[in-house]
Amino acid sequence: MEKRVTIYDLAAKLGISIATVNRALTDKPRVSVETRQRVLNAAIEMGFTPNALARSLSRRPIRLAVVAFTSFPEFHNSFIAGVKASVDELRDFNVHVDTFSFDQGPTNSPYGAAFLTETYTSIAADHYDGVLVCGKTSDQTRVLSEKGVVVATAINDIAPSLRSFCVKYNGHVAGRMAAELLWHCGDKTRPVLIASGGEPQYSIHTEMVDGFKEQLSVTPLHLANIYTHYDNPRLAYEETMRVLTEYPTLGGIYVNSFNSLGVIKAVVERGLAGRICLITSDIYQELRGYIQAGIVSASIFQNQYQQGKQGLRLLYHSIADGIKAPDTTMIEPQIILRSNLELF
Repeated sequence: MEKRVTIYDLAAKLGISIATVNRALTDKPRVSVETRQRVLNAAIEMGFTPNALARSLSRRPIRLAVVAFTSFPEFHNSFIAGVKASVDELRDFNVHVDTFSFDQGPTNSPYGAAFLTETYTSIAADHYDGVLVCGKTSDQTRVLSEKGVVVATAINDIAPSLRSFCVKYNGHVAGRMAAELLWHCGDKTRPVLIASGGEPQYSIHTEMVDGFKEQLSVTPLHLANIYTHYDNPRLAYEETMRVLTEYPTLGGIYVNSFNSLGVIKAVVERGLAGRICLITSDIYQELRGYIQAGIVSASIFQNQYQQGKQGLRLLYHSIADGIKAPDTTMIEPQIILRSNLELF
């Protein structure tokens, strides 16, 4: 059986006292912000579970809910797989996890609004201890926080006053990476576009757009336009067809969401495959073929599996052990190319 990480292991790794580690983990005073963050990061990295087994046997089960609310089951199924990996690791610690997944098409629809209202109302009424929300930004989480449910978010954030912490990938850096990739793989004299998933406040898509624009001071492409498809595949296809007519000399497109298939198909149907540099996000089965064929130059991976795994673990420890999670835990983006496609 694998040896469990202890508070002594954390202290030895960081070269600090056991008392300091304990104060940092329990959010006690007399610990600097920098030291507390080092301890929390090490606890996450090492899979630290503080005295959880003994305490878990003497208390009621901790009940957690996971809400997977995205337009693409293949996207949020990876997130759920990460959640399940953490649940497996916590199987001896008296925790029960229920998952609520949306599978009715685009989230920006009446079905999506109804799903959120019904799901959050049910979670609040059933007195769950905590909830990890993946997907669309929504102030409807207010009903959860008002009922004392600990709310954590992944993928997209919400107002900090409505949640305990957030796990997400570094959208700002991803946007910068996309701009540099377009600079290297496309015709620098031709304009580029961003096909954005949309969602205004607290959206990961907004962070990607901001990062892309910032990078233009270093790699000065001409950003002709940004069009929004709200993660609706039909709308993404139609909007791409429209802008390809509007910008006949287009050199590249950055798709900053999982919703890239409509964009790719429009480019292919216009006979522009290989003539326009396409940078997409994440990975799915059909996208693999387009990368392999050279139609998509690169994709930027946000690793929703790790977001689910770390988010669930942090949520459990914040409730069971009183360990205050970092306000924001960043997952760094990775570049998927034809040469390393087999790794993803």
